Amino acid sequence: MSRMIQAYFHTENQAEDAKVLLLKYSPEMLEVGRLPDGFNGTGRVLLPFVDGVGTGGETNLNNGVGIVGVMPTVETHSSEAYWDEDEDALHYVLSAKVSDADYPAVVDLLRRNHAHMEKIE
Repeated sequence: MSRMIQAYFHTENQAEDAKVLLLKYSPEMLEVGRLPDGFNGTGRVLLPFVDGVGTGGETNLNNGVGIVGVMPTVETHSSEAYWDEDEDALHYVLSAKVSDADYPAVVDLLRRNHAHMEKIE
């Protein structure tokens, strides 16, 4: 099975960079488009992860996995309460169809690369 995904960006460069990064997951129907009126979602918005904030770096010696100073943004915001000036600035959308198995990794990759995403339940 596969799932559709949409991610919203401030700039075309951010969207195109994310598009290139997604190629390793072999997505279907991968495209970037411009939204003339900006993002107008009605759901809750997952904000991008914020790099360079947190407790610093540490490494798990058991598996060699390192944690770089990243503060995950797990909070969601209602679209109505979302910052208007920021919402209007989201003029680019990346759309793709990815496998169910890759979906969590794709969401993580996109959010680490400036993507705003609607949380669909």
